[in-house]
Amino acid sequence: MNILGGESVHRRTLLRGLGAAAIGVPAASLAGAGRAFAAESAETYHIALTEQGKNQVLIHARDKVWTPANEIWRWTPPVAIDEDGVNTWTNLADIRFRNTSAYGWIALVAAGYGKAGIINFGNDDTLLWSARPYGNPHAIEHIPHLGVTVVASSTASSRITWPGFLTVYAPTDVGDLSTLTRVQEIRFQDAHGLWYDGTYLWVLGKWAIARYRITGNHLDARLVEDWSEQFAEAIYGHSLDTDYSDPDYLLYSKTGAVKRIHKATKKISDWTPSAGGIKSYARVASGSSFWVQGKNVSKAHPWTSPYVEFFDSSGAVDKSGAGGADNLGRKGLVGYGYEAEFYRARVSSTDLS
Repeated sequence: MNILGGESVHRRTLLRGLGAAAIGVPAASLAGAGRAFAAESAETYHIALTEQGKNQVLIHARDKVWTPANEIWRWTPPVAIDEDGVNTWTNLADIRFRNTSAYGWIALVAAGYGKAGIINFGNDDTLLWSARPYGNPHAIEHIPHLGVTVVASSTASSRITWPGFLTVYAPTDVGDLSTLTRVQEIRFQDAHGLWYDGTYLWVLGKWAIARYRITGNHLDARLVEDWSEQFAEAIYGHSLDTDYSDPDYLLYSKTGAVKRIHKATKKISDWTPSAGGIKSYARVASGSSFWVQGKNVSKAHPWTSPYVEFFDSSGAVDKSGAGGADNLGRKGLVGYGYEAEFYRARVSSTDLS
């Protein structure tokens, strides 16, 4: 929704039209349907950030200082007041990107106060679709070839009393996102993370990690559980993403640690770096990684952080200072006139078409 001076159209067209090239990915990285991609160089990729202090999504480059002049993209949601006088687009929690045949690149967003939507990314940045699944939405995913969209809500609501659930929206016309209709709800306690790997939809919550098959099409589309791991103790799962350096794996954060799971064998292993309070964790193709750790204890959003922290391929703090990072491998906003309250940080472009 922001026009960034004379360069905005060029930059946004670049992200939409060139896809991989926009984040420095060689064409060979795109081989194979359903495989995600990220930048080969830890210094050149773009990062999408949900920032709750100003309730916005930003995209910045890893290798540049995060100033207004270097801002690649910004989106601020509309205001949608509910019957209680609450703006249901408050507390943007999730941002990710998917490539579709009908619209090209779309951006998926979810807000903790109840709304979720799909943005016409890099075109006019308007909402192509939005809905209110209720229950503190934390994640959103889209299955391009079916047009199905899924939202993970972490709590109960006035409409759904389950302590967390998935809401499935299916289209009457795959090429028209405005036809998405709610067709299914699935109980999933404290649902926080979603990832579609081209075959299965993976879900992460308080007590379990699971995967689902998508059956049917159009309004008959449904999620059917294919496998789940139920933990003996609550893990309070939070972030779920692919490992871009090896997409045979997913990476997720839980209480006190980051874990890695092999998609075929479902074997879960320890991971470095690890820590508590990780709201999102991403590993790029080079093996470098970054996370957002909840540290804003004195802020209105104590689960957020004023900076993103970066690590090298060994899991050690990246002290290279790339793009203005300090000696602790941290980057925050510079010259904005306020301290950021980041909730999630993701690699800005993926391709599952």
